Amino acid sequence: MCRWLAYQGPPLALETLLLRPENALVRQSMAARRSLTPVNGDGFGVAWWGAKPKPGVFRDTAPAWNDGNRLSLSEQIEARQFFAHVRASTGTATSRANCHPFAIGLDAFMHNGAIGGWSKVRRSVEQLIPDDLYVHRQGATDTEALFLLALALGLSENPKAAMARAVGKTVAAMQAADISAPFRMTAAYGDGKRMVAVRWSSDNQSP
Repeated sequence: MCRWLAYQGPPLALETLLLRPENALVRQSMAARRSLTPVNGDGFGVAWWGAKPKPGVFRDTAPAWNDGNRLSLSEQIEARQFFAHVRASTGTATSRANCHPFAIGLDAFMHNGAIGGWSKVRRSVEQLIPDDLYVHRQGATDTEALFLLALALGLSENPKAAMARAVGKTVAAMQAADISAPFRMTAAYGDGKRMVAVRWSSDNQSP
């Protein structure tokens, strides 16, 4: 399972939350105290909204604790809203395209959890994504597919309703494929002005 952090408020240097606190996200990526997966070393990413409406994005496959670029960026960048994510893969490859957060236009999205039986249901879920959004698909993760599906269902207009519909369609695809593994998620969506976090699981054991 992955771990993530989201901030919205007065402009703040990223290092203030990513590096300085005792339980900073980078420290958690090395040794999470309350997680079945204590090490999150399959990639790191940040998305931030500063002076411009469109977020900047930095993602890499290096572990968060072993990336000099991340250290330099987090010291210099101040943002009014930012997402940060450390990844522990649930099956897809460790690649930059599979690192969170994912961003399209003004919108960004990240996720901790997994769609159960993803390799079996991936094609069915991807077929629900319209062509004009599917062209943005770069990786193979369930998170990116869920983001694109939610965008198609109105994530930018009504995040809560769109996420509920995206989850419902995904669960229906899982049921059709007779998948018993759970769908668990804790996800965050932002557009530089709003931030929405959702937590849900099919087995009442949300991360």
